Amino acid sequence: MSRDFEFKQLLRALRSGIISEATFESEMKCLEGGTMTNGNGAGGFTAFGKTYGSERAAVISFLDKVRAGEANGGEAFAAWAQVCTTDCIRSGIRMVAEREAYHARIFGQRLMELGGEQRAGATDEGRKFCAYLGNAAIPDTEKLLKFTQLVGKPEDAIKPICEFAASLKEDVSTKEALRLFAEDELSTAKWLWESCAALNAPKKEAASASM
Repeated sequence: MSRDFEFKQLLRALRSGIISEATFESEMKCLEGGTMTNGNGAGGFTAFGKTYGSERAAVISFLDKVRAGEANGGEAFAAWAQVCTTDCIRSGIRMVAEREAYHARIFGQRLMELGGEQRAGATDEGRKFCAYLGNAAIPDTEKLLKFTQLVGKPEDAIKPICEFAASLKEDVSTKEALRLFAEDELSTAKWLWESCAALNAPKKEAASASM
């Protein structure tokens, strides 16, 4: 992140009342001196294997990426719902789509409150995943298997979110939002895992019987 961009973020946060003048002056001194503050350890704030200049910088980066990812997830599950042929999961898929979409809106709003900009967009993997879920030729059972393979165990999937939320000391607003976000993601993943197990069980039983 360039110093010019960081300065603009700090100025926007000051003008919108997100940070105080004292905090602004402190951050500016560190920015001008090339030092790092507000960290969770010596030399900066570390999150997801990367060191940021401050907790706020880490939060802004995280919110932007997650906002883009959740927006893509909302589109992907909405596309799946349109072609879903399995009655027992269709409404659930729609609910997941809405959940992903509202996550994107909330994180986008919080990003603006902090003076950040929406820079991240859908990745190639995200676009391919959206196209995959929206493909009417692929059975719902296969899509469920694909999801469980990509995400892994629900508890493991949300662990990085929980750890990041726990590391936040200053931004309590984002901290609490991330706690709820993790619960939503856990609920979604568990439901999809359970649906996958239930709908793919008949296939496994049939395969075992033919041996």
